[in-house]
Amino acid sequence: MTTLNDLTFTRHDPAAVEAALDGVIVPLYEATHADVIGDPFYSAERFTERVRGYMQAPGFEIVVAYLDGVPVGQAFGYALPVSARWWSGLTTQVPDGFTTETGSRTFAFNELMVLPQWQGKGVAHALHDELLRGRREERATLLVREDNAPAQTAYARWGWRKIGKLRPYPDAPHYDALLIDLPLGT
Repeated sequence: MTTLNDLTFTRHDPAAVEAALDGVIVPLYEATHADVIGDPFYSAERFTERVRGYMQAPGFEIVVAYLDGVPVGQAFGYALPVSARWWSGLTTQVPDGFTTETGSRTFAFNELMVLPQWQGKGVAHALHDELLRGRREERATLLVREDNAPAQTAYARWGWRKIGKLRPYPDAPHYDALLIDLPLGT
């Protein structure tokens, strides 16, 4: 019987991500977003475009979780550069200076996904912690769908707090923007 003790992680830089897009990364996305993939914003094509854009950012990293050699989840993100557009989609007020980026202030936690049969078993938390382990930024931010109650609950339990609403692209839905302080270099 497979348990979380059998969980292994691989870290990938942009070149390795490009090689794994069709065989690992996109199939994981499709399997974990089946409920929304019919919406053009959530299509596999749009996801692939976004990943390729993220790959150009400094500090981009992806972690893939495997159980018995089979990919069961992934998480990825990058350090927000000085010129980041990330905060331009905020639709709620935040304190002055909150959106100022230095290139090393904030890690954008873009995606966290786990195959449905492994959800609720600790894989997401393990992936979350593995991706954030060793990050040098002061804080991390992520966007979560307003209607994704399981994710909202998990993020709150893991220490994330809501800071407002954000719409990252003109055709995107509004998301809850969350933030967590990072213990530098953990």
